[in-house]
Amino acid sequence: MIRLIALVSSFAAAASALAGGKALSAEVELTPAPRKTWEISVETVQTVGVDNATDNYFSTQFVSFGIEPFRPLVLGPVKMRTQLLNSFVVSAILDGPDNYYVGWAPQLRMIFPLGDSRWSLYSTFGAGMGVADAKKDHPYDGGLGQPFTFLLTANAGLRYALSDSWSVWAGGAWVHFSNGEQSEPEKENIGIDSFGAMLGVGWAF
Repeated sequence: MIRLIALVSSFAAAASALAGGKALSAEVELTPAPRKTWEISVETVQTVGVDNATDNYFSTQFVSFGIEPFRPLVLGPVKMRTQLLNSFVVSAILDGPDNYYVGWAPQLRMIFPLGDSRWSLYSTFGAGMGVADAKKDHPYDGGLGQPFTFLLTANAGLRYALSDSWSVWAGGAWVHFSNGEQSEPEKENIGIDSFGAMLGVGWAF
């Protein structure tokens, strides 16, 4: 009888330990992965000017260093992530009196995950400043008017998560260049609005 009781106790202890191990394993599996706070992204924007004398064509590149300082905001079925971007901008002006623009633009990017899928909606907007090779004494109008120029930008579209770290996205974009009337009255400030498409890729860590 004593041996039987000891044997039953041993089985009970082993079963308890096994159950505890399974519970611990399940708890570990359900623990979410650490939230990735930083993201480096590269975006290319191809736009055509629509409200200036020379219909400028722009090929603009953004290299951004982003941080997601806040946890996702959840309002019922809607979930939103917010990134603050420090973006460096280089634009080749392929059609028009000016040739290039180099600048900097802080931006805000909002990401809206679609359920539990890898897809998200996104929207980005920002403002900045930079320099172009524009000259006030240019022989004809249609350019930026002077080297120091301001920049406004916005885009929106779809984003797809390839993995926990890599994402790609595509959407429509708007870019606005203007010198804020600083070149007037010597030369008219022509605010150039350009619309087109954006493609981007990002690595989060």
